[in-house]
Amino acid sequence: MIILDETEQGSSKLAAAPAPPLRLPDPVAGRSSVVLPDYETSQAQVGQQNPRNDSTTSLISFRKPSLPHRFDSRFWRITFFALALYVFLSVVIGIPLIVTRIKFRQAHPPPPPDIASLFLDETDQAALPLAVVGSGAIMAASSTVCDLWDSKRALPGGQFIAIAEHTLPFSEGVFAVRSNATDEVVPRPGGMHNLTVAINSDASEPDVVITVSLTTSSEELRDQAHICFASVPQDLAPTDVQAFDIHLLFPQNSPLTVRPTSLITYLPMFQQTFADLHQISFNNISITGAGLDIICDSLLADQIGVKTSFANLSGKFAARQSLKLDNIQGSINLNATLYNTPSTQLATYLIVDTGNSDIAADVTMVSTEPSQRPKFNVNAQTFNGSLWLNVGHDAATVPAALMLLAQNNQGPVNITVDKKFTGPYDLHTKLASAGIDYSRVLVHSKSAGNTAKWQFLGDSNSTSYTRGWVGTGTRPKVWNPATDGKLTVGSSLKPVSL
Repeated sequence: MIILDETEQGSSKLAAAPAPPLRLPDPVAGRSSVVLPDYETSQAQVGQQNPRNDSTTSLISFRKPSLPHRFDSRFWRITFFALALYVFLSVVIGIPLIVTRIKFRQAHPPPPPDIASLFLDETDQAALPLAVVGSGAIMAASSTVCDLWDSKRALPGGQFIAIAEHTLPFSEGVFAVRSNATDEVVPRPGGMHNLTVAINSDASEPDVVITVSLTTSSEELRDQAHICFASVPQDLAPTDVQAFDIHLLFPQNSPLTVRPTSLITYLPMFQQTFADLHQISFNNISITGAGLDIICDSLLADQIGVKTSFANLSGKFAARQSLKLDNIQGSINLNATLYNTPSTQLATYLIVDTGNSDIAADVTMVSTEPSQRPKFNVNAQTFNGSLWLNVGHDAATVPAALMLLAQNNQGPVNITVDKKFTGPYDLHTKLASAGIDYSRVLVHSKSAGNTAKWQFLGDSNSTSYTRGWVGTGTRPKVWNPATDGKLTVGSSLKPVSL
């Protein structure tokens, strides 16, 4: 038995094999001779430099360092607050400015095209009570006392007559004759009323003379009439007679420097006759009647308006801005001359309207500036009556831009234009034929002085409608309303022809 020494108890029974000697490799030329630390040493050094917990040290040490941000959070906060301030100021300041500007535009709108001024208003002076001055006279006449008759006498047959005459200066401006009679057309007793407007046969008279003649069946009825307003009593018996005969006479030699402003009548149940007054140029003429015919030999004004019902309207008119004829249950027969000034850029208008009766119109278009193209608008309509319309140019007038609209329901329509017209046409009906009278086209095309061929070029054609273009030369690709006209003609149950 072998007992080991205490010093040998912790040692191995077998001696360890001797380790081979450790030799560092020889340094290579060009390499650093610095010896790098081992792994444990390098980790210990990192821990000393970054005293963080061990769980994150290894992760953080291997992250790639992030690039510096171009805009930090402070920049974005400033941008956000600036944008919010901009929106706030826009709401607080911008909206009130916009509202104020809108209100200013509403309070001071730009002037619209002055088309409405070309027409007499529906509530024109003829329908309004005339202003009473002095002792009741409506005009500044030589006798300012109403109901002052110059003569009274009895007539054979038991009737009575009273006559009054007044003179007014030609420079007065407004000449108006009106009655308080209603324009409701019903059978009324009283007799026949007349108004005659003409040129005085007395060449020596410089003023306007108005003569009122009243015929009555009793002196009481004569005393009930007032010549200031031509008042007609409403309680006449069937056998009563109260008839006015009014004459308004203008001087033959009217001063050229004076132009009357208005000629106004409002006389329902009056026969109104206007003689040849073309030598007097008015600003506007307004004629209103009902029940009895209105006849105008020749009237000249910037604006002319004639309105009646249950009676015929006929005459010769010359208008520079507008001519409006309105009727119902009565025919309209007119010869119209329309003047247009192209430099105003405004059209001259003709409006003809009736119902249950006929329209026959012959229209001549004249340009006050012959070298420039004028503009005209023509509108004619009726129902249960024929519509015949002939529109042509004055010989010295260049081709006009004519807008023509003709409409009927239960009557035929026949429209004629001369060879100067150029533009598209549209003819249509519902239960009748629509077409072009080519025999009349050939007559126009072969007329003297027509060197260019006047032709109709159809776009579409059927029994009830036809559309196309009419004119001379080459048809334009695009319709230009500033230079070319347009025809639109329609009816429901009767034929339409052009």
